[in-house]
Amino acid sequence: MSTFQSLGLPQPIASQLARLQILQPSDIQRQAYQPLSQGRDAWLSAPTGSGKTLAYLLPLVAKMDLSTTELQVAVLAPTQELAVQIHDCLRQLDASGALGLRSQLLIGNASSKRQKEKLKQKPQIVVGSCGRMLELGRSGKLKLHKCQAVCIDESDTLLAVDQIDDLQAFLKMTPRDRQLVFASATEKGDAFHIAESLGRQLEWIRGEAIESGSGIEHCYIESSFHRKPDALIQFLQSEQPAKALVFTHRNATAEDLGQALEQASIPHSVWHGGMSKFERQRALTQFRTGSAPVLIASDVAARGMDIKGLSHVINFDLPTLSDDYLHRVGRTGRMGASGRAISIITAEDHKLIQRYERDLQIRIQERL
Repeated sequence: MSTFQSLGLPQPIASQLARLQILQPSDIQRQAYQPLSQGRDAWLSAPTGSGKTLAYLLPLVAKMDLSTTELQVAVLAPTQELAVQIHDCLRQLDASGALGLRSQLLIGNASSKRQKEKLKQKPQIVVGSCGRMLELGRSGKLKLHKCQAVCIDESDTLLAVDQIDDLQAFLKMTPRDRQLVFASATEKGDAFHIAESLGRQLEWIRGEAIESGSGIEHCYIESSFHRKPDALIQFLQSEQPAKALVFTHRNATAEDLGQALEQASIPHSVWHGGMSKFERQRALTQFRTGSAPVLIASDVAARGMDIKGLSHVINFDLPTLSDDYLHRVGRTGRMGASGRAISIITAEDHKLIQRYERDLQIRIQERL
């Protein structure tokens, strides 16, 4: 079995991982280390919770020249919460200060003036939202002319039609020969081909897929459209899950469900992109600490969210793609634990259930 040292990871970084009780590389970390440390452009495909963040951070940090004051690596994320998670992971790598790694988080809903002032400390790696980094780059405060690598996490989101222009504008501020790394929890699709048009030929590095049937019980509850909130409430009252994540498509649906659960006296939190940063952080803290055992989250806002110990994943709104279903429900039933994936459906949704069963080779039973 490979170790971080056998991959070539410098001892100071490996020692810090050991302090964090991370002793052996995951599958995606093992596969990605050599290609990324050699500067190759790549697309990393691995499920949330597989160690994907460290899979790109470790080789990129390992080959940085920490004796210089130049900005060498930029990591982009589609949401502020994911950017914070990535930056926290980065800070843990140098929690002892032994590496001397200087990093900075650059996101919206934070003081641009303070960020500009802190950039004078010459960070060697920055993590943040594309919009804020683009703003700082255009103002000349974020110096990207010597950036050696750009990593785009949850890249299928940043490569979408409404985001691609900002991403392209940002990349034009970096050297043409810089390394490009794309990371996604879903399989490569149209986004992969769009990504290839932005750089050299991409090496596809695929981590171990989520075991779709292992440890997870899949079932559905059928209801009329207008009775779906009642079906969810009835399930939560009877099941009393320890930690349930409920997915919706729209922010408004998440808010409406929150009000319905409030009236039913079910402890919960709501989390979506239309909320303030403080409100989202409070909701996430309540869920993680267990004071709110149910978190209602919009699908877009929840991308990249990694919460350990989920007992239930509930699809209030069903995803169109089987990969997205797998991405959602794969957040439960991890590391040998059992989990339940529940979908609240209408009669018209049976075709989606059949698609999941066919594509993923799973059985989704009706819960009576």
